[in-house]
Amino acid sequence: MSKPTQVKRPIRKRLTNAQKVERSEFAEREVRTREVLTAKVRSATDLRSKDRAFHGLEREFSYFQDDLLKAFDRTKNPKHPRDVGTAREQVLRRYLVDTGLIPNRYAVTSTSHRVASTSGHISQELDLLFYDSSEAITLMQVEKAYSVLPVECTYGVIQVKSRISRKDIREGLLNIASYKKLSRTKSKGFTITSGDQKSEFGFGILFAYDTDLDWRDLVDELKLFTETNTRQTWPNAVFVLSKGFLLCGDETQAALTNAQIAAIKNPKIHGRPDRDNSCFFSLYTILIDLLRNTATQPIVVNSYYRLPLVAGEHSYRYSFGFFAEIGTCDKHGDYPRKLTESKLIEVIEWCKTATPINWVRATELAYGQPGDNWEAYERQNAEVRIYNPKNIAFPDLLVLDTPMMADGKEVTVKSIAFDSIEAAGMIIWIPYIYEIEQEIINFCPNCEKIVPKTAENDDAGN
Repeated sequence: MSKPTQVKRPIRKRLTNAQKVERSEFAEREVRTREVLTAKVRSATDLRSKDRAFHGLEREFSYFQDDLLKAFDRTKNPKHPRDVGTAREQVLRRYLVDTGLIPNRYAVTSTSHRVASTSGHISQELDLLFYDSSEAITLMQVEKAYSVLPVECTYGVIQVKSRISRKDIREGLLNIASYKKLSRTKSKGFTITSGDQKSEFGFGILFAYDTDLDWRDLVDELKLFTETNTRQTWPNAVFVLSKGFLLCGDETQAALTNAQIAAIKNPKIHGRPDRDNSCFFSLYTILIDLLRNTATQPIVVNSYYRLPLVAGEHSYRYSFGFFAEIGTCDKHGDYPRKLTESKLIEVIEWCKTATPINWVRATELAYGQPGDNWEAYERQNAEVRIYNPKNIAFPDLLVLDTPMMADGKEVTVKSIAFDSIEAAGMIIWIPYIYEIEQEIINFCPNCEKIVPKTAENDDAGN
């Protein structure tokens, strides 16, 4: 889906000296607390290790976390930003997958991918994408540099950052949002499930190895995102391996699953600073819970054959296919005929309250017929909504006189004067008269670029 629009950020006030001191003291307390608790945990772990080789995951994940941070330090050597990004993703992937922590039923991409929906929307680039390998197909692949999977076979994503900044947080959350917004094709038939209903939307986790931001900065950035984006797009968790993790929630509890996030009424950010070297284990347990809470489904391949056109959050398709999708300019040739998001929304909202009419009856009325052929209407019972805010009579709205040659003579015939689109679960007829008057569908973009310049030259001449 289209990338969420970034809203204008509020101007951050400078911290007072008292606030700076408070934050500094908090950071120092956290460091001391972490050192004490981590030392105690490691001492106890060492004593247990003398009795038996394995005594729980606590020691293993503490080792993993230490090794992860060391491996992250080694990835700083590559000079090219993309090489650094690939390295940091592979480090996390190695510790999740190659160590055998992730059950085999969940596959993980080895390179960045994008995800597509049958609505025509596509995600931004995703780092570690979890998917069902038994059902997955690759919709598009270009030399392993650009790959696209269908959303129906995916579970969720982890966006990986290095030393995360405010900008990195915003970019990572927007990438996650572009994935979480993708809708899935409703599968036919039914399934029987036990326990809680699984989520039909994928999950998203933002992960970073380290940051120069303090804890309050992390909270503020996540809070700002939740204030300016819909709940469906909120991340399920934000992790900074060297600091701890954050969850969205309300005044009483934190929310992890998509259903829990959707039920939040008074949002509040919950955080758990890592004081005992257990952040990686928390990431692992949350990841497993989210994987098990997310449903995948068989891919309806036919739905991906020709995707609809996209206008912002909405999508649409021309009922007459590429015949209507392409316009022809005498000067510049063929061009794509498109609706902008604002115009499409305007048409959809008006048509939601319009009375549906049988398409055969609407055609007959446009050609001046009585419109009482009820038997024919039952046989062909598809209904349309006609965009007609001025309530123009159908003969003047839906058809126009068109000259043509017949037997060497020019004759005038009636031809249709509207476009038919399918959008928001409706078949909508948009008459040419409104397309021109309200500029609903564009004309040749090259000609539109020339017109303003010509007008400017005329003004200059005057």
